[in-house]
Amino acid sequence: MTPHDPRPRGLARESAAFPPLAGSARPVAQDRWERLVSTVTLPEPPEAVWAALTEPDRVARWLAVCRGPWAVAGRESTLDFEDGEFFWCRTLSAVPPRGHRAGSLRLLWRWVGVGPATAVTWTIAPGDTGGCVVTVVEEADNPPSDWRSWNGMGWPGILDQLAAHLRTGTTWRWPWRRVGPYVQIPLPVPAYRAWQELTAPAGVQHWLQRSTGALEPGGELGLVMGDASGTVRMRVTRMVDAAQEFPSYLPYLEFELRRPAWTAGLGGRLWIEPAGLTSSLLQVCHFGWENLDIADPLTERRILTGYWTAAADRARALFLPQGPPAGPHGWSMGGGQPLGMPEGLDPLAVQDFLGRVVDDLGAAMSGVLVALGVRLGLFTALGTGGPATAAELAGRTGLSERHLREWLRGLAAAGYVDHDRADDRFALPPAHAAVLAFEDSPVHLAPGFELLPPLAAAVEDVAEDFRTGKGVDRAAYSERLFAAMERMSATWLDTELTDRWIPAVPGLAPALEKGGTVVDIGCGGGLALVRLAERFGSSRLTGYDLHEPNARRAREAAREAGVEDRVTIEATDAATALAGAGPLTLVTMFDVLHDAAAPEELLRTVREALDPEHGVLLVLESLSADDPADNTGPQATVLYATSTLYCLPTALADGAPGLGTLGLPPAELHRLADAAGFGRVERIATASPFNALYALRP
Repeated sequence: MTPHDPRPRGLARESAAFPPLAGSARPVAQDRWERLVSTVTLPEPPEAVWAALTEPDRVARWLAVCRGPWAVAGRESTLDFEDGEFFWCRTLSAVPPRGHRAGSLRLLWRWVGVGPATAVTWTIAPGDTGGCVVTVVEEADNPPSDWRSWNGMGWPGILDQLAAHLRTGTTWRWPWRRVGPYVQIPLPVPAYRAWQELTAPAGVQHWLQRSTGALEPGGELGLVMGDASGTVRMRVTRMVDAAQEFPSYLPYLEFELRRPAWTAGLGGRLWIEPAGLTSSLLQVCHFGWENLDIADPLTERRILTGYWTAAADRARALFLPQGPPAGPHGWSMGGGQPLGMPEGLDPLAVQDFLGRVVDDLGAAMSGVLVALGVRLGLFTALGTGGPATAAELAGRTGLSERHLREWLRGLAAAGYVDHDRADDRFALPPAHAAVLAFEDSPVHLAPGFELLPPLAAAVEDVAEDFRTGKGVDRAAYSERLFAAMERMSATWLDTELTDRWIPAVPGLAPALEKGGTVVDIGCGGGLALVRLAERFGSSRLTGYDLHEPNARRAREAAREAGVEDRVTIEATDAATALAGAGPLTLVTMFDVLHDAAAPEELLRTVREALDPEHGVLLVLESLSADDPADNTGPQATVLYATSTLYCLPTALADGAPGLGTLGLPPAELHRLADAAGFGRVERIATASPFNALYALRP
């Protein structure tokens, strides 16, 4: 540098702070929204078209078999083309046409049950000169690039098939016989990264279930199908890596599948493309079914559908982050994750479970609304009086119109009642009425909802019991709980006890008709005793219950039924009262034995009190699997919740072992019966979805 150098001082430092681009700028996929609109004019009236679109038996004749509640708002169903192709659907709204008002059916669906959901809206509007105009709009966020051509060409064909069915009564449907299954698999990573990991040897081994061979041009792989169908041979006919082929530069491969039952190969294509800024869409499609010349192509299509549906789950699992947790107990302490969230959280799993929790929370809230409706007699009012506006229902019941409107809207949102927008009337469908409105129905479950408020009210006491383990006294529970339990039992006791259960035990009914001696242990409000006394007029009956309020209600029930001269109620321990008693014709324990302080000793006392030749003990217990891990689903959830909030705490307060509501599965009940000396244990069929009934003989 010379004294006359014209460069300003500090230029090197300033230049370093302004680096060249060096290829740092790059294009990225953009989020986009696509919309397809198809329409057809039909000569039939809107009501006829609506019936063809929403009645499951009609839809099965021209489109697909409906499995589940099709076109019912808030419910899910499947359109099954019976060839391996199906759509998993959720109906958002279904408003039939009426007069000059258009009808609308809006739903979400997923092709083959996986992949991104799209929204479909059918509109059936009256035509200007008669007939109607049918319009279908399908909307999608980030659909695959060929979505417009596939679905855009598909909808006119579907509408033409609907028109043909209405015009000629044709019953052939609209399956895509030559192509399929077509599976779309959303992945939470960019396209190029997804392709790299899915085609790497470890990835192929996992998601394609490769047993032999390599994924390379000209290569042949053996793939395990994952069911009794065995394996399939995949031959790679063309493989294009990323950035190799103009104009998309996206990777793909073409392949041929062969199975022993096929006379030729089935073509296939697997490709991937961006779907938003940080995600991608893997797609698989088969074609050339007409070349196979096999006797049962539908079965083969279903097998492939099952394979690719399972492969979709395995492909997504590849992108679950691996590695040790960054903090104690598997929880992240780093700054990259939201506070309190585990490291490497799978966003798809979170989204799926979030949807499940929202569904469950909605079900819990609707359960409280149902409980309110049961207490106020609203379901009976709707079931017997027919559809009603909020004002009309207020007139029937004498309740507040404004409150009823809110209640009706809430249960319409939950799918419990139907809402006709044209006249603003709400209706209780007949099937719903059988479950909620009529107490003499064998499937009446409305009292089950009345358990919710008193059980919820006991949460504080039960929470304290979690801390102490001492149990909760029955006196801490609302009398409404015991009344609800009695009403719940009435569904089966009123319809089955004397008409089915007693006659199902050989010799028991004749013995009671001659004048037997009956004891009901844990008699509650006396419902079983009253029904038995009314049916068997020569028998004498005694009920035992530890809870004095129950005993009072049982005595009152016997008086109201006019059988108090033959029914005695005692608030005492049955094990003590039965010591030295007998011989007894019948002893009953309905949902009692699992709460007993000493189940085996109680059974032994009962056996000793029974008539040694003809005596019978009827034990009703919750339907339970021998392995508790097999107690799953909504029924088990109801029973475990009841056990947690009532059965277990009260049993512990009585000094019982606390078996729990599901604590007497068949194996355990047989073990206790054998230990108590019973010679025979027989299972009696019941219509109850919650209970199992056993007949024990000395």
